[in-house]
Amino acid sequence: MGISSNLSLKKGNVLISRPLLNDDYFHKSVVLLTDYHEEVVGFIINKPSNLKLSDVISDFPEFDSEIHYGGPVAPDNLYFIHRVPEKIEGSIPIVDDLYWGGDFNQVRTLITEDNLKTDDIRFFLGYSGWGSEQLDEEIRSKAWIIDELEGSLFNCESYELWKKCMSEKEKDFEIWMDAPQDVRLN
Repeated sequence: MGISSNLSLKKGNVLISRPLLNDDYFHKSVVLLTDYHEEVVGFIINKPSNLKLSDVISDFPEFDSEIHYGGPVAPDNLYFIHRVPEKIEGSIPIVDDLYWGGDFNQVRTLITEDNLKTDDIRFFLGYSGWGSEQLDEEIRSKAWIIDELEGSLFNCESYELWKKCMSEKEKDFEIWMDAPQDVRLN
């Protein structure tokens, strides 16, 4: 992630939650925005679950890729971001080498035929969504830091991503790196 403070919000940006954001889904989260119009859609990219595709879809071929929690909206739906649009029809460009969605039957076939690598695709249960004015208000109230995705989504370590992003920001945030969600428990 690069250090950027005055970005205009657009798809491909990431939202980094401020340390004291007291929300079960978004505490210490990094959200990649995949669509920004009247509605804003994004996926939390740093909260993997212990679930695999075969855990949530019966008769799905084994694929060693953890599913991430994408957000609180439609948590029973599976979404994916990838970097192989030439293999998956209907892919929607996000930024650089990132694409959202496409033909899931093609994804299944690619996995079955061992033609898709785990570092080419990331799966999410649910997504994060806002009305554009709602997100603008959250940003004005300093709930989020807007940044750009540096490098590829597939090259970042999920568990340490929020901490890494925060360490690149103002030194004022260092004290909050390892703080629990409820600071009264510290």
